[in-house]
Amino acid sequence: MQPTIVCTAPVAGMIYINGRFAGEASRERPLFAPVSPCGATYLEYRPLTGSGALARRCVFSGGAPMPESLARAEGLSCVAWPGGVLEAEFAPAAEATEHFALESLPCAIVRGGETVLRFNGLEIPLPEGAQPPRLMRLNGAAALLGDVAGGGQYLAALSPDLTAQIGLLSARRIDPADGGMLSAIVDLEDSVGHGRLEQWLIEPAGLTRVSSESVWTGGAPRWPDTAEGTMIAAVEAMLAGLPGEAEGYLSPALAQGRPLDAIADICALCVPMKYGLPGERACVGLLSPENPHLATVRPLYYRAEPSGGTQGPWRIAAVWLE
Repeated sequence: MQPTIVCTAPVAGMIYINGRFAGEASRERPLFAPVSPCGATYLEYRPLTGSGALARRCVFSGGAPMPESLARAEGLSCVAWPGGVLEAEFAPAAEATEHFALESLPCAIVRGGETVLRFNGLEIPLPEGAQPPRLMRLNGAAALLGDVAGGGQYLAALSPDLTAQIGLLSARRIDPADGGMLSAIVDLEDSVGHGRLEQWLIEPAGLTRVSSESVWTGGAPRWPDTAEGTMIAAVEAMLAGLPGEAEGYLSPALAQGRPLDAIADICALCVPMKYGLPGERACVGLLSPENPHLATVRPLYYRAEPSGGTQGPWRIAAVWLE
């Protein structure tokens, strides 16, 4: 099988493959190019504006990328789709440092491949897009609470003397309460709108979750209205640990066989199939990370039937892997 590489980038740039100019690529206009099914392929990206050029090597074997060849490919994110399609996004991380002070102590947020807060001799990993926090005293401990650009918040729990990190929490919203309690709404970021309402306790010894319950982040579910959306929602419900809801997307006969019980062992996400496979069988993609720079997608085939219910107008009547 001869693979095809699909190059994209958030900033339009020129793509070179094995030293030869292949064309221009951006997120809106990806570049498609065939590459050799065996051996090393050298990829180079030169942005048309700003800085951030990079070159990386991807080794193919039997038409598929070898995960170890991309394990340290900083600035490159790849998804291997069925049918020999490798989607490669070039996103070089421009390093930047933002300096500020907390209680007269110097602080800095360093952004690049990772986001790190440097504070009082500590290096605290933060979510991408983290903004400068405010320092709080809670129940004998300390906490740094900050916003995340684009939505969300984070809280880094510290020892009372600010010399040790004792916990880290990321959520859609974090609300401190009396007695060191924290209320956090965690968005599972799935298609139906699942979330968790969690209660955490911060103490000098650490950060402990004391309760968790399922909630709808939008106040109500967004039930799927297509066959593909129903299949994706069924897998997402199983990944969220909600087998009862997952069965609601299946026909009664299929639900008895519990066909999705092991789905969490083979994927981390369920996504629409972005690149078509031969034939007309309906399928969705089961995405599994191989390393920080490569994920693979496996097709999950299904057959759906119109059947109105409380969780949408479709039911899955059959599902299988190959």
